[in-house]
Order: sequence, then C-alpha cells, then structure tokens
Amino acid sequence: MNQRPKLALILPLLVIVLIVIGGIVFIVNQKNNATATLPVNADNDTSVAATQSNVSSSNSSSDNHAVQLLTDKEIKARLPNLGDYPNDPKRIVVLEYSFLGDALALGLTPVGIADDSKPDSIIPEFTQQLSGYTSVGSRYQPSLEAIADLKPDLIIADDERHTVIADELNRIAPSVVLKSRGESYVENIQTAQLVGHIVHQDKKMSQVINTHLKKMADLKSQLAATPLAKHSVQFAIISDKGMWLHGPSSYAGSLLNHLNIKSPIPEQTGEAYIATSLEQLIAANPDWLLIGRYNDHTIYDEWKSSPLFNQLTAVKNNQVIEVDPNYWALNRSMQSAEYMSAELLKIASSQGKEGANPSVKESK
Repeated sequence: MNQRPKLALILPLLVIVLIVIGGIVFIVNQKNNATATLPVNADNDTSVAATQSNVSSSNSSSDNHAVQLLTDKEIKARLPNLGDYPNDPKRIVVLEYSFLGDALALGLTPVGIADDSKPDSIIPEFTQQLSGYTSVGSRYQPSLEAIADLKPDLIIADDERHTVIADELNRIAPSVVLKSRGESYVENIQTAQLVGHIVHQDKKMSQVINTHLKKMADLKSQLAATPLAKHSVQFAIISDKGMWLHGPSSYAGSLLNHLNIKSPIPEQTGEAYIATSLEQLIAANPDWLLIGRYNDHTIYDEWKSSPLFNQLTAVKNNQVIEVDPNYWALNRSMQSAEYMSAELLKIASSQGKEGANPSVKESK
C-alpha cells in the first residue's frame, strides 16, 4: 500500500506541533530563566537593565529628545569623591570599549585599552583617533602587570567584570567602576555623563551628548518613514555555539526601541540576551532579522537545512541581514548608535534592490 498520502498529511502536522512547542518553551524561558551559558567572545550578558522611569531629566535641555539624563545632583551622588581623581588625566587606561568611546569623544586618547588582544574588534571611528595604545589584555581578565607598566593616572573599569579587582586597580592608580556590560542605550549615555564628570569635563560632555541626540532625532525621524517603522526587527548574535537574541533591555534592543522600531518579543523584560533554538526563533518570528556573526560557520548555517527554517518570515521575504557585531554588540557608544541607526536606514532603502548597498549584506 502506498503510504505517501498519509505522510503528506502527517508532516505538516508535525511542523505545526514543533512550532507550538517551541513557542511555549520560549515564553516559559523568558519569564523564568534569568541566566544562560554564553560564549566568552559574544559579549552577551544576562543582567537586567535598570529601569529609567525614576531617572530625573531636570538637568537636560528641552531638546534631549526623550533621553532621560542624570541631573547634577545624581551625578555627584554617584561620584561623591571627585577630588580623588586627577584634574587633567593624561594617561588613562580603559577596560571596556564603551569607555574608550567616551574618552575619545572628549579628545582624550587612552594609553591602555583592554581589547581582548583583538585590535580589529575596535570600530574604525575609534581607531581613526588612536595614534597608538598598549593592549592590557582581555576585558574579562585584564593584565594588572600590563596596566601598572603604563603608569596610568586614571583607570576606568566595568562594574560587573572588574569590581572584584577594584582594590588592586586602585593600588595602581585612581580607579572608577562604571556600568558598561549589560547597559541599555540610555544607560550608556548616562555613563558618558559620569565619565565626563570624572575627567572634569562635564560641560564638554554635555555638548557632545546634545550633538549626538540631535543626530539621533534626525535619524529617528527618517526611519519613521521607512518600512522598518511598521515591522518588527530583531538583532541576534550567532556563533558556532548558538544564537542569542538581544532583547529589549539589551543595548541593541533598547536602541531599536528608542528609534520606535518594535520588537518581536515585547513581553521580554528580564533578560538582555536570550539563548535561542530554531523553534524559539520561529516563535518570535521577526519581520527583519539582523545577525552579527562571530564565526565563519555558525549554528544558523546548520539551521538552514531544517524544514522549519523556511517558516521564518524574514527568510521568506529575504529580510535576513548580516551586520557588524563590533558595532551592534561590542563597541557600545554614541558613535556606534549613530552608525547603527544610519545602517538601519540603508537596510530599509535597500529593500528589493539587490546589491543596492555594498555595506548591507544579505545572509546566504
């Protein structure tokens, strides 16, 4: 007896069952799972981004474009011992890329950078301003010996990674730990305010931030007239170990939210980075999927052989786009935010125009 008619009926049912199960698991994971095993180089983080509803904006001008800045009082409360830091630091060591961006925005060139011994991971906007620097090793475990050899007069460290070595850093030079890893877009700007205060350049940093916010307001206005404004967009990191969706509380996710681009997982509020299976990705089912690749061969490439893969809306519509993870994940900064927003405009304008923009690459 020919079994093909039965199989033709059974296979679609199996696909539907798998999608439903994946969706249920995805929702449960979002609500209950606050941690995930992440690859070291993915720069993901499971910490919860702080809510900004209680952040006063009375210190900001009327054109702060909906970004809640820290007041002078809040800045001084977070950094009460400004006299402990040099008035005009010349030899700064930064242990995160975001602090590098803040320093460069003020015209300060760090002598030491924790770059994971991968100078190519620093975005061109930064390297163009660097005449030379010394690598002090990994952002996860910077070399105290290399830092000390540079004889710094100020060290800026990440509160999540480096609080445990804060005392040792302070024995080398005056040090401050500020938020970087796991920060949102707004928190990144607030941290820039703190960096400006630490180096006694509050006024200049305020000018830098205001200029940035005006650029972002213009980009936001332009994006409002594109197809992206009416569809969901999801950024994810992919490697040989898995895929991690960057949720609304992540830097990339919160930037998309700031630009009024909706998330396919709006109920996700706890985790910044979500370890994701193919079934869970199908349950999220973004209209546009932006992927940052950390390896030549990734789990995403393996998923393409699955019959479930073509169920993705982004795949059906040829709206899976590869973007540079150095901007979208590693180098969180005002400079990166401007680049990412401009890239979104290019992505929107390239829809249906194959090869229209060489900086935008469709995933093959």
